[in-house]
Amino acid sequence: MQKILQLLSRARALRLVLLAATVCAATTVTMAQGGGKPINLNATVSIEAAERPVAAILDEISKKTGVKIAYDPEDIRRLPAVSGDFRKAAISDVLDRCIAGSSFKYQIENNVVLVFDTTVKTRRFTVAGTVYDSNNTVLPGATVLLANGSGQGVSADEKGEFTFSFTTKTSPALLEVGFLGMETRQVAVTGSMKGLKVKLKEGGTQIEDVVVNGMFSRNKNTFTGSVTTVKGEDLVSISNTNLMTALSAVTPGMVVVQNNALGSNPNAIPEILIRGSNSIATSAEEKAYNNPLIILDGAEISMEELYDLDMYEIERIDVLKDAQAAIVYGDRAANGVIVIERQQVTDSKPRLSYNFVPELSVPDLSSINLTNAAQKLELERLAGLYETTDGSMDKTYAYKLQNVRRGVNTDWIRAPLRVPFSHTHSLSLSGRAQKIDYRASLRFSDKYGVMKGDNRRNYTLNFSVGYHSRDKLTLRYTANYSLTDSKESPYGTFSAYTKLNPYESPYDEYGNLVKAFYFDPEDPSTTSAGFQANPLYNATLSSFSTSRTQNLRNTVDAKWEITPDFYVSGQFNVDIESSQSDRYISPDDAQFLSKTEPSERGTYRLGTSKGFNYDGKLVLNYGRALDSQGSGFVVNAGTDIQHTNLTSSYVTAMGFLKDNLSDIKYALGYDPSSLPSGSETLLAKVGFFASGNIYFRNRYFADISYRTSGSSAYGSENRFAPMWSFGLGWNLHKEKFLDDVEWIDVMRLTWSWGYNGQTTGSPYQAITTYRYDNKNMYYTGVGTVPIRMGNPELKWQRVLKNNIGIDLTLFKERLVLSFDYFRNTTKDQLMSIPLPASTGAENITVNFGENQNTGYDFSVAAQIIRSRNWAWTSVINGSHVKDRIKRISNTLKNTSYQVDLDSPLMLRFREGGSQYDIYAVRSAGIDPATGQEIFIKKNGEYTFKYDTEDEVVVGNTQPKLQGTWLNTLRYKGWSLNFVFSYTFGGDTYNKTLWEKVENIDPRYNVDERAFTDRWKRPGDLSRYLAIRQTTQKYNSERFVERLNELWLSSATISYEFQAKFLKRLGFKRLAVGVGVTDLVRFSSVKYERGTSYPYSRTINLMIRPTF
Repeated sequence: MQKILQLLSRARALRLVLLAATVCAATTVTMAQGGGKPINLNATVSIEAAERPVAAILDEISKKTGVKIAYDPEDIRRLPAVSGDFRKAAISDVLDRCIAGSSFKYQIENNVVLVFDTTVKTRRFTVAGTVYDSNNTVLPGATVLLANGSGQGVSADEKGEFTFSFTTKTSPALLEVGFLGMETRQVAVTGSMKGLKVKLKEGGTQIEDVVVNGMFSRNKNTFTGSVTTVKGEDLVSISNTNLMTALSAVTPGMVVVQNNALGSNPNAIPEILIRGSNSIATSAEEKAYNNPLIILDGAEISMEELYDLDMYEIERIDVLKDAQAAIVYGDRAANGVIVIERQQVTDSKPRLSYNFVPELSVPDLSSINLTNAAQKLELERLAGLYETTDGSMDKTYAYKLQNVRRGVNTDWIRAPLRVPFSHTHSLSLSGRAQKIDYRASLRFSDKYGVMKGDNRRNYTLNFSVGYHSRDKLTLRYTANYSLTDSKESPYGTFSAYTKLNPYESPYDEYGNLVKAFYFDPEDPSTTSAGFQANPLYNATLSSFSTSRTQNLRNTVDAKWEITPDFYVSGQFNVDIESSQSDRYISPDDAQFLSKTEPSERGTYRLGTSKGFNYDGKLVLNYGRALDSQGSGFVVNAGTDIQHTNLTSSYVTAMGFLKDNLSDIKYALGYDPSSLPSGSETLLAKVGFFASGNIYFRNRYFADISYRTSGSSAYGSENRFAPMWSFGLGWNLHKEKFLDDVEWIDVMRLTWSWGYNGQTTGSPYQAITTYRYDNKNMYYTGVGTVPIRMGNPELKWQRVLKNNIGIDLTLFKERLVLSFDYFRNTTKDQLMSIPLPASTGAENITVNFGENQNTGYDFSVAAQIIRSRNWAWTSVINGSHVKDRIKRISNTLKNTSYQVDLDSPLMLRFREGGSQYDIYAVRSAGIDPATGQEIFIKKNGEYTFKYDTEDEVVVGNTQPKLQGTWLNTLRYKGWSLNFVFSYTFGGDTYNKTLWEKVENIDPRYNVDERAFTDRWKRPGDLSRYLAIRQTTQKYNSERFVERLNELWLSSATISYEFQAKFLKRLGFKRLAVGVGVTDLVRFSSVKYERGTSYPYSRTINLMIRPTF
């Protein structure tokens, strides 16, 4: 990508790099180093001149203001000496005085002021020299171009040497010397010369100045799209173990969805939302429809691949949020796009880098407060569990009471937990030899969760080799192989331990693990009330649940610079993937205690999938500067294709004779309720796009883009869908009326409007689909049953996005603010409609639905301290999203959905409402006299009777505001980063209160509040019903609470050793650090966190040597 940026600059299409220079006045040559702010000739300077030569005045201006001025020493001598007292005079006024009445003029060229004689005829210079890197190693293939020289330029040979003959109308003339991965450097020459030595530094175009979308790049200063750009180094400094958390911490509007059930499970892949959910999710699977598209080096990857990605390989990430930024991805862009670029080769010498991150995890049980043995037994007594007419439960109560009195108080929730040690290693080797560069990296990650026996192990191998010819052709081949093995804990789910009664011991009197617990020992059956398997016993069996995923991606990239203004780029990817999941439950597992037939004891579920996918793209890029004052245009046009072929199969076997006979071949037969099944997914896509950007004097700019996408997943009458976007922008800080406002560095307004598409549902949703069923066996064969009716008119689901943004940089970059207001409207939403039995099909997919997300996101960054040794930067990011359902089907209106199995809520969708609304019956609390709940009907009347018809919206889980507060403190080589995350204004339906305090089954362990805080006698002012009133479960407003949370999500401290010290040790770089996660949390709601898998607090180390 650095190469692309350099080519664009050479072609005068875009001045993507703001070049500050270091000008060394000499007789024949002046050099300028890139990297600074644009020149402001309205800045003031004070100079006393008494018959002083113009050259001396120009040199003093440069010394006092930092403005770089280049001139021809021979020509400048023709100007007369200048006298005058310039006090706080504008630089432009001093320059005008110096050249007054002469044929000289001045102009700004790439952040250097050139002073030259306009009457001088065209000159021809010949310059010869050598290009080196910072280690004095020659750079073969380095480019030497004449700035604004209509494409005049040469490349250095294999020795890094060049000879460049060119014509110029100005003296001095500016040469731009560049190399892939290096900062472009300017050289001002005033005549022919030999022996010029140009040294380039590593780096290149500043990441913040360029937007990369995976197809092409744009100058951020003249781009109307909404984009957040993050450096890879910044992500590592925030969190070196969790890429998603680190990225969301610095990206306004991006949220990693908290999964309270799965907690810190290392095998749980998080969900990501950018500016809310564009599709209504009616199941856990459909929630994935709202995940963003992820692009790695131009190729699409899965959320799981992002989860396992090596953070230390990342160069930059661009998060594309609005229609204009993501338009080139068409049907895949509605939920936003995360574009990731891995590091490129920047050093000519071979470099070996190693990263080692060890990590300790500590279970976080601070939110869990269960009853102890004595409390639990008393709660059971108060609930009347031992009250019988014949006294049959007296013996059971006496046995348990004896256990309590002899000190049995089992801490079940700690039994399956551990403090694991995880570690991640990454090794990379890179270098360059003449026209070829190479990079190889290897990563090994071994993560262990806090539940005993689980782990996630990932191996990744990446190899890349590039060829750069002198004819401006670049070819690159990249191979990436990844293998992930995951294993679930044999100890089962954590929720099983929270229900076990503390007065029960896991071992019997002989020291053997008990298989199961029966609330009434006189009724030892698996169907009896209160039956609980002992998960500690099950963990000793041969049961397992494992999976393996493999992926091999081959990528070929090509780029051909036909002229300095025009180049062609292309890419082709081939993906081969496979996965297998195995889940074996031993026949000795406690769940089979009631099964007497061997054929019904033990199960084995095997799932396999194989995929072969390919995609490609071709992009034409043309850009040109129209003048030297910052006017120009860029045009990009291209096409892309995508093909997916995925097959999968599933089989469940039953009947295992022994625990250790755990291979599927030992099964006695298939599960009759789940016969072998399989599926095949075929999907083809093609797209064509064009995008243009025009800018005038870097003040006014506009973008316009169009794309048409075709997919086999839609109806034959609507295979292709048009998508477009349009944007306008205004750099107010470039206007003359703000020239004197020195405290405004950047003031930019942008607006964009357009469509992105969204792919949801099955690839066969537009065609009639049948299922073979062995129940329909005939002498002619097996019959089929239609399961989905085709819809040839099925259209694409599209999202109309409107975005208004403002960017401010103030007080010499001390304060940086950005704010975006957006409105995203999903149109023609895909919905499944059930069909009457007379049609012979179960359902049909139609376009019937519209919903809207409105909100804003912002970022405020302040450099509180900025000195030679000290720096303190504080950044606050935040976002707000409010959704509204505008139109849905009657089926959706009349059906309740349980999206999260861990949640007691049944979601309801209503037009005009939100998909995050909480429906329950309003409540006036618990009647102190009777202990019954007082409900409020829709008409406002009070009643003791619960009626679902009285359910109304009583809350909304969407926060009013959520985001992060990031602080970075640096002192010399030390760096301290800590991130606080916050969420305010949302509501939650407290499952802990609903399930563990009130609507309890007293045969299982519960929250301590179920014993201490419930209504017991008349006159009690209590929030919860009496213990015995547990027969009916219902949704009450009492369980809805306002959720405000603030937590320290990550903190790291690191030290970067000084180069002089490292040089003696043979290191190029060495950094060490330590970090912690989720250390402190404050919440307005008391609830259990990590119900199926506990959360954890982690501490990690970091060691990063580079040789």
